[in-house]
Amino acid sequence: MRIDLSGSQPRFLFFVAILLLAGTLAFFAGKVWLAGHLDSSSSPQLWEKATRWEPGNARYWEHLGLYEQWDLMNGHPNRPASYLERATAINPRSDRLWLELANAYEIANDQVRARQAYEKAEAAHPSSSEVASRYGSFLLRQGDLLSGFAEIRRALATDPSLTLSAISECWKTSPNLEAILSRALPANSGYYVTAIQFFLGEKQFDAAIAVWKRLLTLGQPIAMAQAIPLVNALIDQNRMAEAQQSWQEALELTNWPQEHNGGGSLVFNGGFENEPAHGGFDWRDQGVPGVSYTLDTAVLHSGKESMRVAFDGSGNFDFMNLLQYVRVKPGQTYHFSAYLRTEGITTDSGMRFSIYDPFHPTRVPALTPQLTGTNPWTPLSTQVTAAADTNFLVITLRRIPSWKFDNKLRGTVWLDDVALTPLGEPPKGGWR
Repeated sequence: MRIDLSGSQPRFLFFVAILLLAGTLAFFAGKVWLAGHLDSSSSPQLWEKATRWEPGNARYWEHLGLYEQWDLMNGHPNRPASYLERATAINPRSDRLWLELANAYEIANDQVRARQAYEKAEAAHPSSSEVASRYGSFLLRQGDLLSGFAEIRRALATDPSLTLSAISECWKTSPNLEAILSRALPANSGYYVTAIQFFLGEKQFDAAIAVWKRLLTLGQPIAMAQAIPLVNALIDQNRMAEAQQSWQEALELTNWPQEHNGGGSLVFNGGFENEPAHGGFDWRDQGVPGVSYTLDTAVLHSGKESMRVAFDGSGNFDFMNLLQYVRVKPGQTYHFSAYLRTEGITTDSGMRFSIYDPFHPTRVPALTPQLTGTNPWTPLSTQVTAAADTNFLVITLRRIPSWKFDNKLRGTVWLDDVALTPLGEPPKGGWR
């Protein structure tokens, strides 16, 4: 359509129309800018003015509602909900706004409307793990455990990273482990591993063992590193039978390679033929600045590998950081043997082995002779008798600090064929 502007009157009217349109656009743009400017200020009074300038903006009502909710000194208990109600009326499809409104209702002790708001949030975003998690926590606080566990389970199925916080919430509300495992956690090993970590952190060792037993029934593989914390914790608690059983179960579940020791040695992986598990009843090489550990296929006493430990000369080390826990029988005497090779071990204090009871540190450990300088493969041995209350012994590569001025340790040591073998008849009663 063509507009005839050939006359002065049409041109004038067109000009006036353009001015009115431009003025209208400028007015509304100015309102939007002013409201945004007011809302971005640090004054709650100006935030409220922003809602008057642009009452159809849900974000401004949300801003006011959240401020009132956390203003513990001057806030009004019903005002946050009223502001957030305005926000949800403007944007009813926002699950976030419904969650904030539900929280405001709960704080105001209006649990019926809080539950309705959570249901609105879930309807707005049915697949949201955050909505399901927060709704589930609310239901648990209200004592509706079955519905709460169901929501938690739905949240975890979508977002496994929520597992730790979810287990904490469930355990705090209802320490019923069977219900948590059956109704809240999906039947997947990853969730159970996280549950074990939680209970170990809470010093709830019986609960951690119960979760481990349930994990075994899943028939799903896990990594050895995921099983090690439980075994280590049971060792630290001197729960020898449970530690040993969990270790054997972990070996089977993870298909961990096992070296078959001849002569009845109790040392696991004594020939270093496999990568250590760094925990449990395998070798642990604890990190120390200036010390490195390597499996060496070029220098060995037997088999295909040995353990190489190198010191860079940076410290006067009190070294006992390559070790293994071994379960023993109280009252039994054992023969310890191993082979060491050294190259350029400096200072007067050299490398040896120490065998000691970790739960009775005042007892004098059994020590082998030490090696300094450079030596070919050399057999070291000693005897040790477990006390009547000893269930574990620790075998460790040992270097006692030197008292001399030139005391910085440098050089390399290789270990191989480490064994601890019982002597004579075992004491009556077997394992305790």
